Amino acid sequence: MPPITRAVATALLLVTLLGSAGCGAILLGGAAAAGTYVYFDGQAKNTYNASFQKAYDASLAACRELTIPVTSETRDGTSGKITGKLSGDTVIISLKLVGDNLTEITVRVGLIGNESASRRIHATISRHL
Repeated sequence: MPPITRAVATALLLVTLLGSAGCGAILLGGAAAAGTYVYFDGQAKNTYNASFQKAYDASLAACRELTIPVTSETRDGTSGKITGKLSGDTVIISLKLVGDNLTEITVRVGLIGNESASRRIHATISRHL
């Protein structure tokens, strides 16, 4: 097989494998960094251009603004979790430092998830950043 044909075949195989192996999340990661929320499996996820501490403080401010009573908080400087209640549903905000000044925030509302409530929380967090 000529080198150019082999390179094209290899590239096509790589694209096919990535697409079929569920690695679409790699592509969605770029969308999240651009301010688009990814909602999957009952959770809304976004990566913010903010330090962990700033993102954590913005998450707490969002809880106060949306009158979500915080029932527990844990953090270690690079990851954390804020748990609260919204209309009887448990709210879990998970934060993880994923790079220099990049913090991933995942929001889950209720047992099976509530997309609109999760997105509202993300929008409020974003306003506080």
